[in-house]
Amino acid sequence: MSQKDRRRHRSSPSAAVRLPTFLLLVLSLSARSAAAQGADRNRMTVGDSVRIELSDRRTVAAEFRTWRQDGILLDVHGFARPYPVPLEDMERLDAYLLRTPRESFRHGAMLGAAGGLFVGAAVGVILNRTGVISAEDSPPSAVVTDAMRWMGLGIVGGALAGGFWASNHPSSGWIRIELPIP
Repeated sequence: MSQKDRRRHRSSPSAAVRLPTFLLLVLSLSARSAAAQGADRNRMTVGDSVRIELSDRRTVAAEFRTWRQDGILLDVHGFARPYPVPLEDMERLDAYLLRTPRESFRHGAMLGAAGGLFVGAAVGVILNRTGVISAEDSPPSAVVTDAMRWMGLGIVGGALAGGFWASNHPSSGWIRIELPIP
């Protein structure tokens, strides 16, 4: 392979784009499937903040009071009495709860991957511009190629670091609660 062919092959952005694109796709699909799973409704206690999306696309923010056989009873700000919501009117229920280590890992991995994307791109550009990973006669497009390669490493590193850190330091957040079938 001649030097000209090597430069053309090295600066091909299609090879550098595949890994970050694949990683972003995998992470977004895993986040969607994780959000669709839903948590057990027994995790909710009296006074927890909840958001309910009703079948007519209205969202009600309230405090959880109790489960009833046909629905949920809420304390809504401004209402004198508890507000009953039938199960058949609910599309989605989210509660603000302490995340489990597994939920924290997924949340931290997504945040870490997003941060790692930018850190990796910056490292790739800096290493290219300082000449550490590029030759003097490399084409200008090598900056983009190097940035894309390092973005992939940043996504993986950020997802792992963010996931493990968050699983050891659980925080609170909005958790989807699985609705009972009416």
